[in-house]
Amino acid sequence: MKNLTVVELVYKDDASSYFDCIVHLPYSCFFDSSVYDGQHKTYGKTATGRYDIMTAEPARYFTVTADGDLLVRDLNAGTTRICAYQGPLDILTTELQAMSQVDPEGLPFAGGIAGFLGYELCEQFEHILHRDVNTPQLSLGLYHWALIVDHQEERSLLVFHPDVSCPLQEKILRLVANDPGSNRKKRGNKPFQLLAPFAPTQSRSKYQQSFNRIQQYISAGDCYEVNLTQQFTAPFGGCSWEAYRYLRTVTQAPYSAYLSHPDFAILSHSPEQFLRLKDGKVITNPIKGTRPRGTTPEEDEAIARELQHCPKDQSENLMIVDLLRNDLGKVCKIGTVSVPRLFALESYTNVHHLVSTVTGELADKHDAFDLLASTFPGGSITGAPKIRAMEIIRELEPVARSVYCGSIGYISTDGTMDTSIAIRTILAKNGQLHCWGGGAIVADSNWESEYQESVTKVSNLMSALESYPYSNELSLHHEEDVCLLSDMS
Repeated sequence: MKNLTVVELVYKDDASSYFDCIVHLPYSCFFDSSVYDGQHKTYGKTATGRYDIMTAEPARYFTVTADGDLLVRDLNAGTTRICAYQGPLDILTTELQAMSQVDPEGLPFAGGIAGFLGYELCEQFEHILHRDVNTPQLSLGLYHWALIVDHQEERSLLVFHPDVSCPLQEKILRLVANDPGSNRKKRGNKPFQLLAPFAPTQSRSKYQQSFNRIQQYISAGDCYEVNLTQQFTAPFGGCSWEAYRYLRTVTQAPYSAYLSHPDFAILSHSPEQFLRLKDGKVITNPIKGTRPRGTTPEEDEAIARELQHCPKDQSENLMIVDLLRNDLGKVCKIGTVSVPRLFALESYTNVHHLVSTVTGELADKHDAFDLLASTFPGGSITGAPKIRAMEIIRELEPVARSVYCGSIGYISTDGTMDTSIAIRTILAKNGQLHCWGGGAIVADSNWESEYQESVTKVSNLMSALESYPYSNELSLHHEEDVCLLSDMS
């Protein structure tokens, strides 16, 4: 077993200043607990929000295209090949096992796989009708280093896996040694600018028609819950990373992330954990049940109390808990799946949520990728029964979900995994920002309330970007997202 190389850096509450140093590198990733400037320090004291993790420039990158081809890109050799595969995650198991074995020394990520699974990857696991999507179904890299900020121990660590190349290690050391502000100035990023307000891609009447169709399916016995979503878009110019940095001051979510890709960027501010795997122990925390925050402490408390005791929301949550118990049961040891927390209240900057916890112990013959394959996509964003709900979603939603409702996260070389459900997530592509909101439709749902909930869930993100300082100076020319530059070091 080989050793990691660990370099101690200056601890920073705001880890985004470190990411400034590497955001321009290929396929950069920032897994962000949203601790900054000493605020919301409670996230830093919890298991889910203790660490900020960033990495970039993987040795290899794996992409499942919209057509279902698996592309393997070797960044060192500059080559790309189409790879045959049985399942889209099989090659990743092989790649992770081929890495040199190390003692992770208690760190959450010691090199491994990181990136995202798009919602439409479900077509690879279930017989769901193929739909056109303009982003990859899967986009993951094999990374040999990470910069980890530990908010509990108040330490910043640069961690190099023994397989890392010497030139890359030297480059990263040089970049993080520089002042982040000077790095940003050298790259000359254009400031972010929203060029028009967000607008829904479908009318209220179209949403109502889809809602009514779901009610017909429920009455016919096809399903008993379907997660219906809608998309909002707006044109933008400048640097999407600057937009992300601004949004993290508006909404602090413990499963936030910024991912760059040559053709797009992902700005995620998710409050929802999908799967965590550590030492064979599995945990998932589905969210189902939402209310907007009140305008006064008294109103806010009353709203939260009403949500906690609402039979409809408890029923929605319980349906998904049962679905996830079934999904985990496929790969966990018999008798180990349990529900230690049911209908717990969690409050965020703009909404209250009902959150439950489902746990299990992974069977010895299975690994993190088997766990992903058996549970993806998360039941909280499909409905139940799961496959029929996904078929109805495919029929009624007019556009692909892309990264939205997929999963973002990492799997370390020792098999530790932490992933989110990609809700409260914005896709920046071709001069357009796309975000989505949705909610569970059940028999006693009201279409106007559900429509408003889908807006409320992302209204703070949209309104924040609409009021961003540069957005008041609308331009006729749409700048490209110039934040994603080639390496200028």
